[in-house]
Amino acid sequence: MNLSKVNNPFLSPYPLNPKGDVVPLKKIDDRHYTELSEQESPDKVGENFAEVFKKAVEKVNDLQVHANTLTQKMVYDPNSVDVHELMIASEKARISLTFTKTIADGIVKAYRELTNLR
Repeated sequence: MNLSKVNNPFLSPYPLNPKGDVVPLKKIDDRHYTELSEQESPDKVGENFAEVFKKAVEKVNDLQVHANTLTQKMVYDPNSVDVHELMIASEKARISLTFTKTIADGIVKAYRELTNLR
């Protein structure tokens, strides 16, 4: 059997024609994913750590405000707020604040270790 006349790419001696460590992939089925994401340029930089941390702190603040609002509603109009909803909101706020404080403490500790190299 002469393989050079066969039109199946998987039966040829080097079906993918690798060039070094780069192997080009070919679409062999219509069901394959066709939309390719645009590669980001190396010049494009995402948000810096300060912006991400600021957004996280703002979200923690929003959770605290929501929990406080529900607590005040519970005091003034107990029938308008479900106790379970209040407890869940309070715990979400507490856990997020604890987690944020832990991360901030770790950042401060890492900064101190970097600045006090011996």
